[in-house]
Amino acid sequence: MLGRAGETELLESLLRRAAEGHGGGVVLHGEPGIGKTALLSYAEERATGFQVLRAVGVAPEADLAYATLHQLVLPVLGLADELPGPQAQALHVLFGRAHGAPPDPFLVALSTLSLLSLLAGEKPVLCVVDDAHWADQPTLKTLAFVARRLDNEPIALALAARADEGHDTDLPHLRHVPLMGLSPEAAKALLAERAGARRLTDSERNHLLAATGGNPLALIELAGRELPTEGTQEPPALTDELQRSFLSRIRARHAESLPLLQLIAADGSGSVESIDRAAASLRIATDPLHRAELDELLTHDGTRLVFRHPLIRSAIWHGASADRRAAIHRSLASAFDTPADQHRRAWHLGQAAVGHDEQAAEQLERSAEQAALRGGPAAAMAALSRAAELTPDGPHRGRRLWAAALAALQGGFTAAAVELLGRAEREPHLDEADRIALAAVRAVVAEFAGSPEDAMDLIKPWIPRALRIDRRLFTPTVVMYGDLGIRANRPQAWADLAGWLDEITLAPDNPEDAVLRLLHSVSRVRAGHGPRPAACDGAAVESLTEPVTMTLAGGIARGLGDYELSRRLYRSAGQLARNSGSLGALAWNLEYQAADEIARGRFGLAESYAEEGCQFAAEAGQPNTACRNRGLLALCAAIRGRPEAGELATDVLAEASGRKLADAMAYARRALGLVELVAGRHHEAARHFEAVGGWDADAPADLAMGIVPDLVEALVRAGEHDRAAAATARYARWTEHTAAPELGALTARCRALVGTDAGVHYAESLRLHAMSDSPLEHARTELLLGEQLRRDRRRSEAQRHLRGAAETFRRIGALTWADRALGELRATGESARTGSPEAGALSTLTPQELRITLFVGEGLTNREIAAQLFLSPRTVDYHLRKVFQKAGITSRAELMRLVLAERPA
Repeated sequence: MLGRAGETELLESLLRRAAEGHGGGVVLHGEPGIGKTALLSYAEERATGFQVLRAVGVAPEADLAYATLHQLVLPVLGLADELPGPQAQALHVLFGRAHGAPPDPFLVALSTLSLLSLLAGEKPVLCVVDDAHWADQPTLKTLAFVARRLDNEPIALALAARADEGHDTDLPHLRHVPLMGLSPEAAKALLAERAGARRLTDSERNHLLAATGGNPLALIELAGRELPTEGTQEPPALTDELQRSFLSRIRARHAESLPLLQLIAADGSGSVESIDRAAASLRIATDPLHRAELDELLTHDGTRLVFRHPLIRSAIWHGASADRRAAIHRSLASAFDTPADQHRRAWHLGQAAVGHDEQAAEQLERSAEQAALRGGPAAAMAALSRAAELTPDGPHRGRRLWAAALAALQGGFTAAAVELLGRAEREPHLDEADRIALAAVRAVVAEFAGSPEDAMDLIKPWIPRALRIDRRLFTPTVVMYGDLGIRANRPQAWADLAGWLDEITLAPDNPEDAVLRLLHSVSRVRAGHGPRPAACDGAAVESLTEPVTMTLAGGIARGLGDYELSRRLYRSAGQLARNSGSLGALAWNLEYQAADEIARGRFGLAESYAEEGCQFAAEAGQPNTACRNRGLLALCAAIRGRPEAGELATDVLAEASGRKLADAMAYARRALGLVELVAGRHHEAARHFEAVGGWDADAPADLAMGIVPDLVEALVRAGEHDRAAAATARYARWTEHTAAPELGALTARCRALVGTDAGVHYAESLRLHAMSDSPLEHARTELLLGEQLRRDRRRSEAQRHLRGAAETFRRIGALTWADRALGELRATGESARTGSPEAGALSTLTPQELRITLFVGEGLTNREIAAQLFLSPRTVDYHLRKVFQKAGITSRAELMRLVLAERPA
């Protein structure tokens, strides 16, 4: 550890904190030979009292899903049966111990976290992964997921990786430590300690330091060799120098075993049995292996062979000729002959193939199917991409590229998906269904990480043909077009859909057709083609089992005014996504649930959903979804009168404008407008509301219409009565064919603000509010009516409405609105209590604590809550202890009673 005092102190601190219950992790980055492996060994030596789990990434397994994770947790997989059923099943299916549906990658990650947390209940855990740049991507994503959740876990992660090879190991929530060369003093001490009998002159030592950059392994390996003369041509890269040094030493000591070592280097699995079989087909003797003659190069941990240093393996493998490497891959493919090893067989066949090889391509395609069953989209992507390279010209190649792109998208590898889609689209033999599927995948990429407008343009030309070819297969794509029309502020989408769906006949009892019937109805209403249709066929729609389609159907039901069906679909879809571990679908669903809770005046729960959605969207590679959820958080902050609302909204506006996220911009604009409106800056409020856009279209945009009640109030207060009346007329036309009493109440309120029969319209608005579940808007209507009555000198009636408005605002946590109502109440001559409301215990909880508390109220155990929230049981227990302290209670029974007594704001 010469010259590594800072790094060793960091590792010791990591272990100390983990032993105290506050885990974390580190990634050591550096070139080969810089000392990464030595530092990992140091951490293992210092981990007294820890359970240590180890794994080493290897290049042949870099595209085999969860291969490195399997190494890491294999010694403790017996504990999996103690996990909740879905998590235990996920690990058993993943590692070939059971048959079943492919586990979602995030369910695998949660299961891994739970397994490590369970193990850490006995003693702290240290997970060590060397050569992490060769770890497969699903394993790296799993480790990133775990790393984000270690604050209250006695678990430490220590990884080592090269910065410029293999997969990206820039994992968030792990401290990244770049390792530099040794200082001259440390290098001099190392050479004095290791140089042996030969003493280096000062000139030789300085030359060696300059040539190696202080790389400790290079210093040791090259100290005994003759270096190039100073002033000669620049030497090869350090890695080449080291590999030549290793290879020279191996050839001198183990020349006869070099073919065997090349075979072991290519294998990747470390299985002695498979190496024996492959060696027999190549007529390579394995005696040196069984006589322990290669112990200076290899270690055997009881389950697999591992090279003592990755450069030894690299030097041996890259020292073989291309023909020799192909022959070795073919022999290994033959050696992996069991069903459980088909993915390894396919990979080696693919590496051995030269030019087009349909047989190898078919094997790789079947391997990809198996990878999907194990929840390994990255492995499926790699296998399918290689299969496409081996596929002769024809329709199979485009289909395999499309499948590889879809696997990439499912794994969150957006850039790879875009590249693969580009290759697929250049294929000349795609049929129409293939091209529709390609457009749909591109649209999903654009929706999650690009521009909704681009997504619409990608799928619009294909939807009429999709409805004709296989409408049920492409139902999600068709429905997505309507959703994108709202998000992109393009109302023409409704007319497009109405025209397309007019041309087809839909079956009465099919769930997908039921969704399309709903879409047809809302499209005709929004496009102005017909009156409000009959009630929604909720039973057929609710029989759907795919969370994304269910969420989209919920949005359609809301557009028709069936808010109860909409909420049931949102909740069912969210629950399906949680149960299956589909974090990407859940992140997207939570935005809809958060927006619905805002409409219901339950801002604490809305914030809880939106914060969870932000976190999961970031993990699932959906920056647009994360931005939209942040927009909802800004809106909640604005309504609740929090000082950070303006800054939050401004940040969202800046991010959303770059990707043309009209819906996120609308959330932010509304937040900024409400801040100005309640503060009495009415012109500024109207400016923000009008900036949403979509006002001049023949068919008004949904985003614009959604904030008309706010705009009308701002315009009336700013003295712009004509503009307010025009906006009210447009809003009335937009809402006349919807069944929701909420929209009828808001239409009546707008008419009261701009018309002559204000009393009649206010009475109608309050009547409809009483039938709905929108306390914020109900209270705003009472506030406006109370102000009008006060101006008409009807003091007692004004006080009644103002008092009701103030109490509702206080109850739901809209404090600046409550202050405004109280000010109006004082103006009537009634003394009004000011200050913060008496907060219930639940209102003091963080969003995470509130989520956990609500699940306790539903009777879930800590393990069940952990599974729902993608946390470990220990983290749930930590938050519950804080909830008990804040609420002054000591039992779950008391907490359940508290949940029943207090509804979240």
